[in-house]
Amino acid sequence: MRDFSIDTKWLAMVLEGAQSRGLNCTPMMLKHGISGLSVKQKGSRVPLDSFAAFSVQSMQALNDEYLGLGEKAQPLGSFSMMTQAAISARTLDRSLRRTAKFWNLFENSYIHDVEIEGGSCIYSLTRRDSFEPLNDYLVSAILSSVHRFHCWIGGQFLSLEQVELDHPRPDLYKEYSPLYYGAPISFDHGYASIKFPARYLNTAISQTAETLDEYLKRTNLSLLYQPKNYRVISDQVRQWLERNIKQGNYRATLREASEHFQLSQQVMHRRLMAENLSFKEIKMQTRRDIAIKLLFEGSYKIEEIAILVGFSEPSAFIRAFKSWTGQTPRNYRQSQKPT
Repeated sequence: MRDFSIDTKWLAMVLEGAQSRGLNCTPMMLKHGISGLSVKQKGSRVPLDSFAAFSVQSMQALNDEYLGLGEKAQPLGSFSMMTQAAISARTLDRSLRRTAKFWNLFENSYIHDVEIEGGSCIYSLTRRDSFEPLNDYLVSAILSSVHRFHCWIGGQFLSLEQVELDHPRPDLYKEYSPLYYGAPISFDHGYASIKFPARYLNTAISQTAETLDEYLKRTNLSLLYQPKNYRVISDQVRQWLERNIKQGNYRATLREASEHFQLSQQVMHRRLMAENLSFKEIKMQTRRDIAIKLLFEGSYKIEEIAILVGFSEPSAFIRAFKSWTGQTPRNYRQSQKPT
């Protein structure tokens, strides 16, 4: 998993579910380097792999892939069994319908449905009458898993036309954009759904039972934080920038990126804008997340980290880091220490 970070508000939602089922999360958080103070700190972020490891351990302790956030526990192995049902489908259409049918067998939290409307396919979740979610995490975890799994099983990225969610717009709504690859998102609907072009439905399944076994070994149960291995340009640019920054090329430019990917700067800019991102923003996020990972690990001095992410002066790094997270690097590091 690369050097991504995640807002601790996501972590707070996972904690709420686990604690509602009586799980003592403190030892597990500390095991993965996460302190209770960091969760409470506004604007704080933690490395994605630490968040993932903590979430997986919580699932295992609860025997619940829904992390205590569903109407009832969703036993471990459910996602794996769903993928086994889908892998023999001949097309994405059949796979999506098998997926919805599989989850509806459990009568847990949501009713899954697949509809064709005009030239679009809509995969929707409607809350069951008795279900009132603790927070907003579960619905995006489910929709994200459906989307990302079908990108993988079909061997191509399924571009999203629209995302509709069944809760009010949250404070961290900007974090939803990369989750749904820059698709337009609206909130406060009576259901939740993802919409993509219906032309994908006839796509033949390109994976096999053998490749599925390998896929499941890499999957961290909840695909909300699964590494994004699809051919979206922002993810490719992010990987390229990570390599360049770690190799000391801190001044990597849009022109250099365009040349690397054999695109004109105008085409590169348009493709990034289609994912609701810019080269400048991706570069900022990359430097931020590398810095957070290094601060989190604690092996380098702040002055050294400033240099490693391309700042000639520690003071400039401190100002930038505070603009990114609301904290100074020193305060951030202090907040990660056990309390």
